[in-house]
Amino acid sequence: MTGYSSAMLRAPSFAPVRTRSTVGPRDLSRHPRDPAALGFVLAEVVEAAAAKGPPRPAILGFSGTHVEQHDLPPLVAQKADIHRFIAAVAGQEGMEAVAVVGTLGVRKGRGEPQPGLVVFIEWPDGAWWLWARPLRDRAIRDDLPPEIRAAWDGWPRPSGLGGFWTRARVEGLRLQRETVDGADELVN
Repeated sequence: MTGYSSAMLRAPSFAPVRTRSTVGPRDLSRHPRDPAALGFVLAEVVEAAAAKGPPRPAILGFSGTHVEQHDLPPLVAQKADIHRFIAAVAGQEGMEAVAVVGTLGVRKGRGEPQPGLVVFIEWPDGAWWLWARPLRDRAIRDDLPPEIRAAWDGWPRPSGLGGFWTRARVEGLRLQRETVDGADELVN
């Protein structure tokens, strides 16, 4: 069931939003269930992609059987509630983890956001893992190592990230898939 499609979030009193999505089988050797192992695998992928230029941000959803990738820039262009969309991905039946990956604005303290490579993963129990690497002039800064933080090490959750599973439960958010002409699958 690998293919490109569009994803749409429909919710009462909110206009639908669409983005490009890819869904494929989950290979546990490539996307392991171990939290830190999954984080480091995704960090390697993001770093490798950065060698060609800053990677576009994406939302990943991991179930026991498949991986979904939803493109973030179209959601930003539509002024969509990104947190709500990620929560809807998390709210799907069987989701084991959601991640936000790619080039995002990273804020140190109260300073202005600076471009950086980010991998943020959250699990249904609220545990999370963060890897962030600053960029300068669209390239990885070799003078600074990546910053790695995790809930299980006692770090507070990064501002603006996480809480996706709670929001999905409270608001009853869920993306639903259906087959449509011209795409392998549509996520609603």
